[in-house]
Amino acid sequence: MLKIVRLYNRNRKIIWIWLIIAIFCVAIINLVQYAYMEQSRKLAEKAANQITIEEEKENPSEVVNYNEAAQSITAGGAVDRDIRDEVQGVLEQFIQYVTNEQIEQAYGLLTEDCKEILYPTLEGFEQKYCQDLYHKIYDFQSWSSTDSTYVYQVRFYNNMLSAGLDFTNHYLEDYITVLKKGDVYKVNIHNFIKADNIRKTAESNKIQFKVNNVETYLDYEIYEIEVTNDSSKEIILDTREKDNSVYVKNSDGLKIQALLYENTDEELRVPAGESKTISIKFNNTFNGEKRIISLGFSDIILDQALHQEDAEKGKMEIEIKIA
Repeated sequence: MLKIVRLYNRNRKIIWIWLIIAIFCVAIINLVQYAYMEQSRKLAEKAANQITIEEEKENPSEVVNYNEAAQSITAGGAVDRDIRDEVQGVLEQFIQYVTNEQIEQAYGLLTEDCKEILYPTLEGFEQKYCQDLYHKIYDFQSWSSTDSTYVYQVRFYNNMLSAGLDFTNHYLEDYITVLKKGDVYKVNIHNFIKADNIRKTAESNKIQFKVNNVETYLDYEIYEIEVTNDSSKEIILDTREKDNSVYVKNSDGLKIQALLYENTDEELRVPAGESKTISIKFNNTFNGEKRIISLGFSDIILDQALHQEDAEKGKMEIEIKIA
């Protein structure tokens, strides 16, 4: 006993230092374990509550709070109260068809534009879109709601109880649009918002430009343009020597540059006496409040020989009003 006391007296300082360190480490470990268990409990309760709601609600539309979901994330708008149940009901019906492997019913809710542009066949729709979404749980929130075009951010989560994963950190995301076609609401998917016929023309120096239509996606637009060259010389639609020389202009006067790197030099050439249809992409984030009012070409070569003598000779520019 005396030996222990003497040993303690000699090493008292070191013993207390190590004792304090040990107590501190145990406290930190207990705190981390408690925080982890509390987070796991909350996540489990959230998943269990959502699954319980899905199982117990007779009306599936009650799984998502329609009033909260109708508040748009962008532009601060909201889906009109008079139509929100119908619009969001169609959206949720489509999602449930997909997640429950009711492929034909889901395909029937797509617009004809969406089918034609993205999913011409039922098999392609199933393989490219549906298969990754089977048996997932979901939520949705209005992204924007303008001009009777309702875009929703939709997230598909793994079922944590069946897959053993934290569904809040593992999800697939899509932006799905609901819009009226005739007397019924239909949906566009995979970030595709809408397709519009424009049919606006402009002409100069025996060159006619016709903007046929535009496909609008969440982050970009694709314009189909028909160019008819009735002159006696081949024309070049853009020299690729300047920035922002092919553009669309919105209602604020902002010019948005074309992504011409996606077009070949051959696509930008129109021989004398011929017509050519080309598609040009613009990196334009969808915002229903900022309308595109015109499309312009400002660096067109009418005569290559004149252009070679003087960079500003043999050129023209044109702007097509589309709204």
